Amino acid sequence: MAQLRSVILFSVLFCALILSCAVSAKEISEYRSIFKPFHDKSGKLKIAIRSLRRSSIPSLVILDPYKFENSVIEESSVDLSKRIDVKEWKATPFIKALYRYTQPENKLQNSGLVAGLNTKGLFLTVDMCPSTKEFDKDLFASTIELPANKNMPVPVAIAVSGLWIEKHRDDFEWVLAKVKDGKLDVTWMNHSYSHPYDSKRHIEENFLLTPGVDFEREALEEEALLLENNITPSPFFRFPGLVSDNHLLEKLRGLSLIPIGANAWLAKGEEPKGGSIILVHGNGNEPLGVKSLIEFYDSNKEEFTNGSLILLPLKDAFRGGK
Repeated sequence: MAQLRSVILFSVLFCALILSCAVSAKEISEYRSIFKPFHDKSGKLKIAIRSLRRSSIPSLVILDPYKFENSVIEESSVDLSKRIDVKEWKATPFIKALYRYTQPENKLQNSGLVAGLNTKGLFLTVDMCPSTKEFDKDLFASTIELPANKNMPVPVAIAVSGLWIEKHRDDFEWVLAKVKDGKLDVTWMNHSYSHPYDSKRHIEENFLLTPGVDFEREALEEEALLLENNITPSPFFRFPGLVSDNHLLEKLRGLSLIPIGANAWLAKGEEPKGGSIILVHGNGNEPLGVKSLIEFYDSNKEEFTNGSLILLPLKDAFRGGK
């Protein structure tokens, strides 16, 4: 009888532990897209673009439409009830850029910002699509060692998919450790949660254009996962395969996300120049792109040393949106 009670007690404690872990692991809930401009306590215009519960506390993801940055605050700390003149928020640099780069285009690839308006630097973007291959640490190690960024975090925008995070936890933690150590300054771009792809499908019905894909869910689940990992997602989106259509661009505008393309996809032989948005995959699927990036660093060592070439944060590509 005593042995039976011990078994029952162990089972109850085990179930309680599992339940406790499940609850603590799911800090983000009720994650939704909203759009509510407001003035903060200092009178500055901000825009609430997501509502959520964080550890059961009603919270908001707040966009600074002048700095192109997001932050998370408790909902009780702001007043969203006051109406803000449409002309005021439409005149902000971010909203101008959002409308500009989500305009209808007659193409299926590379919509959005493809080169920085600030031509004094380069903008490195690294895609992390779902992959079974080994993470390209050499890409990041070589970037960290660039002399122009010595003694300061190196800016890089990582377009990360949710499935890559979940399947490559150790590699993800390695990147986070480099951020914590002050080696990397990462802009976390939304790359969708599952990054759907079927090698047998034509481009018109592939990636996020695959029939049955819930685009909004793909985008919001990815952001929620980043928040679960104490990362604030940026207001930028990289379409998987750079593939989209006018319908997806319209949906992206509704989510207050600016699409980021590229004019220097290294694996395709495109060469970086002033203002280039460089695209390379760091998920092991594109060794040629990684090799090309490291060779670019080596062949331009003098320029990176004297500062005539430098990597800049992605938000600087907009020059404040002007």
